[in-house]
Amino acid sequence: MTTIDGADWATYERDCVRDELTRVGRLLDTVIIPHLQGHPDDEWAQLVLGQLTSVKTALELLARGE
Repeated sequence: MTTIDGADWATYERDCVRDELTRVGRLLDTVIIPHLQGHPDDEWAQLVLGQLTSVKTALELLARGE
């Protein structure tokens, strides 16, 4: 197992959070939002949009280190 010091761990973790932020953003932009544009009354898609928007906001805060 590789030994990583604390600062390197924090950098690695922030990079992982940024990767997930990118994935969530792409999911919203390419799947969920277009779905809602075609089916604005779809309750499930509205729920997913709300939840993933919250996740995206939290990941943005984490990526900044707050």
